[in-house]
This record gives sequence, structure tokens and C-alpha cells, in this order.
Amino acid sequence: MENSEKKIILIGMTGVGKTTIGKTLSKEIKMNFCDIDFEIEKATNLKIKDFFKMYGEKEFRRIEKITLLKFINSKENYVISPGAGILNDKDNKKIICNSCISIFLDIKISSLISRLKKNLSNRPKLSQGKLEENLKQMYNKRINDYRACQITINVNETSVTNIVSQIILKIKNYDKNSQL
Repeated sequence: MENSEKKIILIGMTGVGKTTIGKTLSKEIKMNFCDIDFEIEKATNLKIKDFFKMYGEKEFRRIEKITLLKFINSKENYVISPGAGILNDKDNKKIICNSCISIFLDIKISSLISRLKKNLSNRPKLSQGKLEENLKQMYNKRINDYRACQITINVNETSVTNIVSQIILKIKNYDKNSQL
């Protein structure tokens, strides 16, 4: 990619496919891949749900920010997959806006429900209460931040290959426009 000093960060709801898409995208454009949640699990030796139970969301967000900064400040090129709430923090928003090409992976709530209803084990903010209500509430709370991303990709009923192709095309166009 022409804009190699910028990291690429995939933003979106839990279950949208940030990790799957990020791994494929990073291989395609020959960049390293970082899954923030995986890095936190590796560093703490705890699953995210267990970390939330033991230390709470505030401590998780603190470690999430430290981990994000580590990869954004790295000299290496990265495609970064953070948690869905990464933009809840004003500092994170500013850092991401200034240092990354942010890509919002947009999806319908109904598609998320289909994807997540059988896999809530490591999603502490969704595992209690009604899934649909939790997702709608989360989406409504975060959508304005998500829409502030430089690029938006609709991932509804689209293959990973197609999504990655769209991202690459939009990044190329973004690079051209940002150099004008």
C-alpha cells in the first residue's frame, strides 16, 4: 500500500468479522496483523470474559489502550483488529484518527444476531440479557463514532474475499485523495 506509514484499523461491532477480515487483508497487502483482544489474552493469560469478571471493564479498557498504542507506535506496518468498544475512549479516537486509516465494517443487527447467537462465550458485554436488545443498545451508542471512520464497507451477505477486495480498492482511492 502506498500509505505505508499509516496503520489500518478495522472498526465495528462485535461479531462483524474484524479478525477474519483483518487476517485475510493483512496477508493480501503484506502487512502484519494484530488482534488487540488476543494480545491482551496473551499478556494477561486470561480469556477476555475472565478478565472482565476479575478486573472489570475499566481495567480492560486501560490495558486495551496500552496495547493499541504499542502497535500504533510500532515501526512495523499493521492491520489492527480492536474490540468493538475501542472508540469509547476519546484518546483512542484521536490516536486512531491521526495515525490510522480507519475502516468501519458495517452490518445489520439481524446479521449479527445470526452470527452471535451460538457464540457468546467470550463476549462479556453480550452474555447477559437479551442479545438483540444488547446489540441494538450497543450499536446505537457507538454508531456515530463508527461513522466517523475514513472508509465504510458494508459486510452484509458478502464474502471475506469480496470485502477485502473492496477495502483494498477504497484504501488505494483514499491514498490518492489524501495526497492531493
